[in-house]
Amino acid sequence: MRMAELRVLPARDAGWQAVDAVFQAEASARNCWCQFHVLSNRDAARSSRDTRRALLAEQIDILDPPRGLVALDRDEAVGWCGVEPRVRLHHVLASRLVRQHSPYDASDGQVWSVYCILVPPRYRRRGIGTDLLHAAIEHALAGGAEALEGYPIDTAARGGVLPPGFSTGTVGMFVDEGFHAGAALPSGRTLVHRSARADESGGRERLP
Repeated sequence: MRMAELRVLPARDAGWQAVDAVFQAEASARNCWCQFHVLSNRDAARSSRDTRRALLAEQIDILDPPRGLVALDRDEAVGWCGVEPRVRLHHVLASRLVRQHSPYDASDGQVWSVYCILVPPRYRRRGIGTDLLHAAIEHALAGGAEALEGYPIDTAARGGVLPPGFSTGTVGMFVDEGFHAGAALPSGRTLVHRSARADESGGRERLP
């Protein structure tokens, strides 16, 4: 059942208390703090759970364009979406498969990534992830994105089974928003991408 009172706000506007509440509600998120895609392997190895939490708080406070979105049901934080210019995502850009199969140059600052869609288990199956993805696309376009990428789970490749700590969205969710599946990535994920241009029917153009 979809949530009639759902709002999606930039994390800075929602406030750290709301961000913290989402991450504290999911075990894997309490360890990652949305740093897996952001930090280089070297920096990640030097970090701890506590330093990653502090990094997320700092990133939300200082980065421009701002980092991430929070879904709120009335005043209750029920979801998080990591979305920002891809040039900030050191782990993503270090991936040979992403660099080989992405249609966009690694240095292109107008390419944004939707790399985390986190909905704690108690709030799932209410359409929150879908709403977060839609809001992330609008957020990226408003920030000047010319193209978007994502790295969601291909549920068909995993026999319909989602991994523990699932926080990427599914390929189907992204395809419904006009993304095109590009290449297979490790752990049953898929590189997906789309341009920012709208087609005449009001949808978004799917890349060939």
